[in-house]
Amino acid sequence: MAKEQEKFNDLQLSDRLGELDLLLSSSGDLKLVRGTDCIVQGLLLRLQVRKGELAPLGWPNYGSRLHELIGEPNNARTHVMLMAHARTAIEQDPRVVKVKEMRVIPKEQNVVQIQMEILLKNESKPLNLGYQINLEGL
Repeated sequence: MAKEQEKFNDLQLSDRLGELDLLLSSSGDLKLVRGTDCIVQGLLLRLQVRKGELAPLGWPNYGSRLHELIGEPNNARTHVMLMAHARTAIEQDPRVVKVKEMRVIPKEQNVVQIQMEILLKNESKPLNLGYQINLEGL
């Protein structure tokens, strides 16, 4: 059985131009991400992965449906759908109690920022998380 603190350790990923890769430490070992940074990395990854994409690996419900909104107009209806898909994905994470608050902030013509305040298990302060999505898909 994993200790409670081990649930907040994972391999650190680097996001370069949309490509994820493992990072090496100066000693040549794989880098780890810990604590809140681990949770942030995991939640952002959950938003990036298409729901069902990991089904062949035994994770059929992992991911989000945000990709389904690529090509939709940057309007209130799309914003509501973005929030619904993001909330569903984030609240599936076992470390999350619930998404307390959420809003979509238009950034550019087709780019929006999803801002979330997330209540985590065994944490008194909420986690603020932002995720940017380009509705043009670029």
